[in-house]
Amino acid sequence: MSKAKRRITRRGLLKGGAAAAAGLTLTYLAGRRYFPVLPSLATPDFQEAAWLKIGADGQVSMLSPVHEMGQGSSLGLAQIVAEELNVDSGNVEVEFPSTSDVPHMRFTTGSQAIALHARPLADAAAQLREELRRRAAAVAGTNPNRLDDANGGFHERSGAFISYADALEGVDLILSTDKLPPATSYAFAPEREKRQIGRVALQVQAEEIVIGAPVFAGDIRRPNMAFGRAVQAPSPDARILDVARNGAQDLPGVIQVVVDRSRGLVGVVAETPGALNQAMDLVQVTWNQPDPYSTADIAALIDVDAALAKGNLEHAITDDDMDLSADWTVDMRFDQPVLHHAAQEPRTAVAEFSRRDGREVVDVWTGTQDQFVNRKKAAADLGWPVDRVTIHPMRVGGGFGGRVLYDVVREAVLLAQHVQRPVKVTWSREDEFLADRTRPPSSHRLQIRAGGNGRITDWRHACVSGHVLLTELMASEPLLSGMRMVMHDFGAARNLKPPYRAVRQRIEMSDVELPFHVGEWRSLGGGPNNFAIECAMDELARALKLHPVEIRLENLGPDKARLKACLTELKSMCENQTVPRTEGFGRGFSCGIYQEHSYVAAAFDVFVDRNRPMIRVERCTFVMDVGLAISPDQIRAQVEGCAMMAIGQLLMEAAPIQGGGLSARRFGDYPTPTIEHVPEFEIALIGDSARAPAGAGQAPMIATVPALANAVRDATGYRALKLPVNFDELAFAADG
Repeated sequence: MSKAKRRITRRGLLKGGAAAAAGLTLTYLAGRRYFPVLPSLATPDFQEAAWLKIGADGQVSMLSPVHEMGQGSSLGLAQIVAEELNVDSGNVEVEFPSTSDVPHMRFTTGSQAIALHARPLADAAAQLREELRRRAAAVAGTNPNRLDDANGGFHERSGAFISYADALEGVDLILSTDKLPPATSYAFAPEREKRQIGRVALQVQAEEIVIGAPVFAGDIRRPNMAFGRAVQAPSPDARILDVARNGAQDLPGVIQVVVDRSRGLVGVVAETPGALNQAMDLVQVTWNQPDPYSTADIAALIDVDAALAKGNLEHAITDDDMDLSADWTVDMRFDQPVLHHAAQEPRTAVAEFSRRDGREVVDVWTGTQDQFVNRKKAAADLGWPVDRVTIHPMRVGGGFGGRVLYDVVREAVLLAQHVQRPVKVTWSREDEFLADRTRPPSSHRLQIRAGGNGRITDWRHACVSGHVLLTELMASEPLLSGMRMVMHDFGAARNLKPPYRAVRQRIEMSDVELPFHVGEWRSLGGGPNNFAIECAMDELARALKLHPVEIRLENLGPDKARLKACLTELKSMCENQTVPRTEGFGRGFSCGIYQEHSYVAAAFDVFVDRNRPMIRVERCTFVMDVGLAISPDQIRAQVEGCAMMAIGQLLMEAAPIQGGGLSARRFGDYPTPTIEHVPEFEIALIGDSARAPAGAGQAPMIATVPALANAVRDATGYRALKLPVNFDELAFAADG
């Protein structure tokens, strides 16, 4: 048995070596600060902020510790508070605090909102309930143990009702949790029949959206407000070489053409959006980078086979010795394209300078996933302490990791400072595509060796990807380059490790710099990595003539019991829905574990019309275990959203590269799925409700795309090694 020649590499060395106006309020502890170099990872600290409040009139309200992007996290937290305090979740007022209202908030990303905040919020609300019971007992002249829970208060054994307002007696109180009695959480009591958790409830701000109330940054209007935009840089760290105004400053309604070379900003401020657009069409900026690049250039940068031909990849995730020269049961190459976020709501920020308490300050209204990092960076740009900057978070119309950066806020703040007027900056659709932090492309070589019984003996996955998290999100240069030297991009590496057992595993990756913006995208590297894993598992089942679900179950260890339960339930559900065994119909399966806490299994049924040609996604069957499902309706919505994004990846989505760079400027250049692509859904949420809730927003993404590709394989024999599907290759495979 021969072994591949090893050489000493860097990876080898690393391997060896508030106060309330009235009522009862309290704060709660949800985490501690760490990694100060990173964006706002610190969750709310134990300080005097009124996260929960019951007003003197008995009204329950809370400050949301998460940004709302339509994912329903704020609703889930409101349902927890409602469960603990025996009120309807619709009667819990949810407010979104500014950076001046609370000491700190973690950024909202990674499907962590519910997982991080559910337990501490439930414990705090439970303590608040028991303090109210103690106060109600004092009012009634009885023992707290003789008061039973009631909606919005308590019942005496005599039947008399004491409301929360009665219990407070109009007294203003601010309490912290160390002053409150011990309590048992209702939300996390598995034997308790839940009254709010697990029920369908109206989204927070749903009524405001319907009536057109100002919940998005685009709705904000300020006195004497002007309109501004900046010219977007084509690549990270691009510098301005030349600016041609071309008469833009002379157009009627133009207030100023701003050229701020020291801070890398060129923009226009005008009285109206129309004047602004006319002026922006005239201004031309010459940048120092990037040099033109083509599709072939990018493919060469991420070519995993070319990288392996030079030896080991840069980073070893697992590095078991194995025979690399013997035949593999499955040996496949997969390539994933650049993807845009293509969010419907354009980025918007309104900045207004004023004087408060004798100091100049700035207020900013924007939809963001991290208001505190925006405050910190705006203060740095202005040379101010952070307490002179206030960020007012607005609802985000689709984040998916694309709203964590300091971009549109920076432009609004700097333009407003130049013209000394409130300025609203709304990115055009072209801006959104040009400056989008795209999902980087990646290529994968996946090799599996298995016995006839399906048991995997050797697993090798090599991947080359652009950066996902080691970007401007984490640090500026030169610190960023230093971080890239000493660690692998842990966002790009997400889900590189398979859930399956193997006698030997060898997983390695290289992360490379690309000449365009890259960054977070839904599920980070989890989507493309699990696509390669689950498509290869499908081919392994075919090679060994085993059922695609059975071979997965065979290779999952006892520590993966929750994933096995999802697969078993999925198979049972699918057996009740027969796929026509006629030409063009097929079904594909997939599964995965996201961040070690969310378990998913997916199946898609498709019909492929070889004559048109076209693929119609008929049905999505999905099973998910996230522990305690607080808002099942919202979780199902996340599954449906991920399924639609998966359909987009299968059929049409890939950022085009033409004319020397990324060339999409409008949805016509980058089509996305529409209502006509929506399949039938059957979604089951299983698992132990005694387990803490896990994230649900990104997890479905890792299973939906490979399940779709496997369904097309089942229907036609065509294996999609690159996405989106190449219909010419598909037709050829069908003919064969």
